[in-house]
Amino acid sequence: PDMIALDPDSVGGIEESNLIQRQQRLRHVAEEANAKKAADLEAAKEKKEKKRMRGRSKIAKKLRRKKKNIVDENTMKLKELRDEEKEERMRSKELVGTDGAGEDAPAALQRFF
Repeated sequence: PDMIALDPDSVGGIEESNLIQRQQRLRHVAEEANAKKAADLEAAKEKKEKKRMRGRSKIAKKLRRKKKNIVDENTMKLKELRDEEKEERMRSKELVGTDGAGEDAPAALQRFF
């Protein structure tokens, strides 16, 4: 009468969509996904990857080892200076003269005596 009445058969039911529309929608979604995937692949091909080195290369190690083995005037001078400093340190320790307190201490603690 004064109120609007709904058909009780249609309330709570599932609307059956058109099969053709559903297939078109699925095809459209699939085409979008494929287009995006193709664009990503092209972008990956265009983008150059950086060459990243992890660790050290063998060639660099070989060159460094060869360079280390070369003995010239400078290396000889440096070795002599190092030896002289070592002897000087030993002489200064003897002159100071320890009381024997640090002799029995471990090597790591001897510098404190």
